[in-house]
Amino acid sequence: MRIRRRKRRSPFWARLCLIIGIVLTIGSGSAYAGTVIASNRLDHAVSQQDLLGDGPHGAGRSRHGSTVTGPLDILLAGSDMRSSWRTTGELPRTDTIMWLHVPASLDRAYLLSIPRDLEVHIPADARTGKGDSTTKINAAFPYGMRGSGDVAGGMQLLNTTVQQLTGAHFDLAALANWAGFKAITRELGGVRLCVDKTFVSRQPGLRGEKFTAGCHHYDATRALELVRQRYAYADSDYGRQRMQQQYLRQILTRATSTGVLTNPVKLNRLLDATSRALTMDLNGYRLTDLALALRRITPARLTPLQVAHRTLPDGNEGLVQPVDDQLFAAMRGDTVGRFLVQHPGLVSHGPGLGDHPAGTAN
Repeated sequence: MRIRRRKRRSPFWARLCLIIGIVLTIGSGSAYAGTVIASNRLDHAVSQQDLLGDGPHGAGRSRHGSTVTGPLDILLAGSDMRSSWRTTGELPRTDTIMWLHVPASLDRAYLLSIPRDLEVHIPADARTGKGDSTTKINAAFPYGMRGSGDVAGGMQLLNTTVQQLTGAHFDLAALANWAGFKAITRELGGVRLCVDKTFVSRQPGLRGEKFTAGCHHYDATRALELVRQRYAYADSDYGRQRMQQQYLRQILTRATSTGVLTNPVKLNRLLDATSRALTMDLNGYRLTDLALALRRITPARLTPLQVAHRTLPDGNEGLVQPVDDQLFAAMRGDTVGRFLVQHPGLVSHGPGLGDHPAGTAN
């Protein structure tokens, strides 16, 4: 598999961080989240569609009832779902793709970012007639769409593509859109993010914006500007992935430390924002039951991962084998914790993750 450089659209992966943040934090030690009022609000807070489809999982994959058992594998995607595209006919790509693995113990999670420019074979989609080609993985989403509103079709082909790449069979799926990022971050009062060095943005559309080294509080608009940065890092998109993972951990910290989850008014406003941000395939589960089952997953128990990668002679990037296939197998087999003892370099560290003491969510 290879990653080729291309002109990038604005990355809107930050929204999918909210998916995990909302699901994990509402169950994280909140007595209010267990009440009937919060349960009803939470269960109706997000749009639900068949995002995984009737492919390799088959129609019998759904689980019903309140018992949530692990391990759980969740496909997360973020895309720029601009309303203007309904008239222009342009189809969005998923510039963020993540695999969230929750072990059988349900007390921690591993978040693997899948590079958007990873070159893979996208299977043919019988409904659209597209696919059956080798291109960047973020093209799977539009290839599966029959129109700008067909997010289920897009996610289903993305699911099939990621399954083919990793061998994973996903229990749940979620898609985040741009509008929700600002709304949820605004309801949380912003986030605290850490930058390893002062730099002036060279990102298209944000040229000249200055970001100062250290840990600072960012409002929703400014946070988006920071997490969009790619050219500030020597390793480009991988540095941006680490910033997104830092952002997720700070979302978890912010939601559990500001009284949002125990304040009915604040929680209702947060859920209203969530309803505009997310589309999920809950596989027969209730969102409340998922949140409560995952309540022991704190920011410190969320381990961010990245694939092993190297620079090729032609300047492109590629995966490192057999390490990445072994990582995929460890996540599928629920042995990723033991695998990382032998491969600690796959845990995201360094510029973009906020290793400063003030920025580490412990």
